[in-house]
Amino acid sequence: MGWVQLKKSNGWTEPSQAIIDTGAYTSLFPLSLWQDLEVKIISDHFVRGLVPKKQCKIDVKIGWISCKIIDRQGNLTPEIKFRAFLALIDDIPLILGFKDLLDKFRLIISPIEKIGFIEF
Repeated sequence: MGWVQLKKSNGWTEPSQAIIDTGAYTSLFPLSLWQDLEVKIISDHFVRGLVPKKQCKIDVKIGWISCKIIDRQGNLTPEIKFRAFLALIDDIPLILGFKDLLDKFRLIISPIEKIGFIEF
């Protein structure tokens, strides 16, 4: 888990808690979180997990957004622009994935010590 601030047209949001998912290729945002952000929509798409059933599909928009990731001491990364899936529903968590975002960081994972973190 981690914290992010997201760019709005008139500043930044309050910090939001996010799942930092090292297995997710793309970030995913619920509607209520992204609808007030400064977003550049690229296209429409859908997200589907392992279950191929029609009811397991989530319609999304693909868009560019900006964020700052917050560390435990409250320090912010510089602004990072990245592509994300922008869901048309709220019933999903905020997930930060690799594409254009986590691939900019050094990832440290130690199952033996039960720690995991990213370094900018």
